[in-house]
Amino acid sequence: MTNALPSRIELHFIDAAGHPRALDLAAPFGARESSAIRDGLAISARLEHALGGAIVRATIANRGADAVRLTYAIFEVLTGFAPSAPARFFKHGYQSWSASGGHDVGASQKNDPRDTAHFIIRLNHQSEPTRPPEFPEADTSELFTIVESRSAGERVLAGFIGAATSLSTLTVSSPEKIIARAILDDVTLAPGAHRELDPLFIVAADDSAARLAARWADAAGRWMNARVSAPFQRGWCSWYHYFDAITEDALRANIKSLEAMRSRFPLDVIQLDDGFQSALGDWDTTNAKFPGGLKKIAGEIRAAGFKAGLWTAPFLAARDSRLMIDHPDWFIMHTATGEPVRAGYNANWTASNDAFAYALDASNPAFLAHLRHLFAKLTRELGYSYLKLDFLYAAAAPGRRHDPNLTRGETLRHGLEAIRAGAGDDAFILGCGCPIGQAVGVVDGMRIGPDVSPFWGSTASGAGDPSTVYALDAIIARSFMHRRLWLNDPDCLMLRARETRLSADERAALAATIVASGGMLLISDDMAILDAEAGKLFRAVAQISTEIDSSAAREPVLALDLMAAGDVRGLIAETAGGGAIAMLLNRGDSPARVDTSDLKLGALETVALDLTCDEKTEIFDTIDLPPHSARILRLKR
Repeated sequence: MTNALPSRIELHFIDAAGHPRALDLAAPFGARESSAIRDGLAISARLEHALGGAIVRATIANRGADAVRLTYAIFEVLTGFAPSAPARFFKHGYQSWSASGGHDVGASQKNDPRDTAHFIIRLNHQSEPTRPPEFPEADTSELFTIVESRSAGERVLAGFIGAATSLSTLTVSSPEKIIARAILDDVTLAPGAHRELDPLFIVAADDSAARLAARWADAAGRWMNARVSAPFQRGWCSWYHYFDAITEDALRANIKSLEAMRSRFPLDVIQLDDGFQSALGDWDTTNAKFPGGLKKIAGEIRAAGFKAGLWTAPFLAARDSRLMIDHPDWFIMHTATGEPVRAGYNANWTASNDAFAYALDASNPAFLAHLRHLFAKLTRELGYSYLKLDFLYAAAAPGRRHDPNLTRGETLRHGLEAIRAGAGDDAFILGCGCPIGQAVGVVDGMRIGPDVSPFWGSTASGAGDPSTVYALDAIIARSFMHRRLWLNDPDCLMLRARETRLSADERAALAATIVASGGMLLISDDMAILDAEAGKLFRAVAQISTEIDSSAAREPVLALDLMAAGDVRGLIAETAGGGAIAMLLNRGDSPARVDTSDLKLGALETVALDLTCDEKTEIFDTIDLPPHSARILRLKR
């Protein structure tokens, strides 16, 4: 087994005269602090053996007479693999919608499709819209990575288990080395001040990549006090049938239907999504489609026996919002132009000619006070106990902030903490479009992939496009996070056979993947067009999802091969009594045949469950998967 070790820490900073400098601290680190100093700036580090690996903790202190600006700190980790070894690495995405998966190390194609994408696309999906040339996007993972030697069958994981102080990346340009980097955003460190860096976790093992990822998630969740005890969530969301055309009348009709159909569709939450607000940024007032206002709507939802849920995008505002008109100083500003930073674009969000959405500055105490007041009002006065927070990446946009002593990661974290403080500890907060690490310990649930859609999507298009197939990829890739960092939100299940471009196999594949993940279960259909078969499918899905979720805190839900690049992918989750439930997905456009012996599931008996008609069929040697289909397998030991 290889012995992965940190070899050095290198701190990059800008001195009082404006010159870039670097301070190097070489290994070995030990339980006692090792330190180095240059120009009055000191860095110290220690190595702790814990959680079956090593944790590197480092602190920066300014012992000089002048303030300095901190650019980034790198931790060089030697994997023990040869530079020429064939290897893959897990490239973890930046935020909820960003793609994650295995990639070849040192592939000849070094450019990433996002290198030439629009600024807002890069702002969405990268911790740095423009990567430094020595840390190319094609080689760079966010928050953690795994390097896998394909010949030796060994793996090394390196990942930050804290994320409260900075955004972070890990670059793998060659198999023998991982460069982990804490991005410090040129924050000022005053004389006499110090800053602790988020701890880096390193472990080498012959465990599967998915199990290693679960070990990282468990360590990160423990370090950041993850909120993982919320009950399993089942609900209805307005978005994927009505989108922004939702009206008060349409919502009311579904409330009545859900109340009448409770035995067929046992749900707990009714969540109103985008389309109600008077303007993007003004979340406590409604537009003409919702004449009754938010308090009346929440009251009707609660009177029907459900929790009331509401969508907001708290770090975005449009030009015609009351918030942006009254508080132009609450925004992140371009350092060169002094204009507010554009962080989104949607013509449906505004009546003005300017269809851009602008990033709010959560380092501004006045805006933080506004967030606390707003979310206290939404919960305590208006009656919403389930809060979906969307487009959260905007708070980490680069630019000039009110407080230059906060990194972008800290700014986002401060904003989320203000929302939690206002909403209270009992509210269920769901993050979406959010950089992954900064939300741990604040949110109860997290979207872990891009939007599903009422169409499958092309497997040849760019990953991260809104489509069901890429949502399924993400559900599998991030399944290990469930009940370790939060409750995973795999996005909505669409049951309808009408008003959709999803085939019966594709709808069943979406249901099977959501089921096998154990994550939150929300549907998003006009209830008036659902038939008895849809109710039967939902009840089967709900039963199996609850079974898997109940075991997930003890044993993680895992991808069968986290590094897989093929069209057949899968999940496995242990269940009570020593059994397991597995899911096989054929995301491709051609039929696939899977040999059960190749899966190495270790079961005495394997039974296939057809969720659409509740049939059970014994499986012998092979499983045939039509294009865009999935099968659920129950494994009995």
